[in-house]
Amino acid sequence: MVNLFQFRPLAISLFLFSLKSFSLPVCPDDPSKVWDMCSGSYLYDGGEMYSGEWKDNLYHGEGVFFYSNGDRFIGFFEKDIPHGYGTYSYLSGDLYVGQWVEGKRQGKGSYAHRINEWENDLYVGDFIEDKKEGVGIYTYSDGVKYIGEFKDDVKHGKGKYLYLNGESEEIECFMDSCKAIVSLPDTGEFKIKRPNR
Repeated sequence: MVNLFQFRPLAISLFLFSLKSFSLPVCPDDPSKVWDMCSGSYLYDGGEMYSGEWKDNLYHGEGVFFYSNGDRFIGFFEKDIPHGYGTYSYLSGDLYVGQWVEGKRQGKGSYAHRINEWENDLYVGDFIEDKKEGVGIYTYSDGVKYIGEFKDDVKHGKGKYLYLNGESEEIECFMDSCKAIVSLPDTGEFKIKRPNR
């Protein structure tokens, strides 16, 4: 099982965010006035709400956005969109903590995928355009790990499975379809087989 206590920094960042927000002046009570270099909250008719820093009537700086579907983003905004470091909590229980560029997961991050009330899969690694891309570690809820390359949100390229009993398998994947490459000690030849996973 993946330990979600590793997201404890989220609580600390929320606390620091609340302290920093109070250092800016409060935005005007009248929403028709320009909200610039101030801190304030705005509730939209559809039930969405933003609370945080504003610049030129746009979300800019640290803030939190509550979506009408129950999702929530806490982090940095630039010109109304997530940009910089932030945490996105999904109503489903999934959680992303990491870098954002122009509203998309981009750079280093971790994504916990909730399977059920007690189990989560966890990916820690590179993201490009909202997808797992580059090098990462995917830990399954049973503790087995895949360390290797990802492309277009799936395992793709060279990698390795690490099992709880200490064994490992070198694998090659093509669009999430993986094959183990086993070296035969007697002959030095290589054999391709399905991985144990």
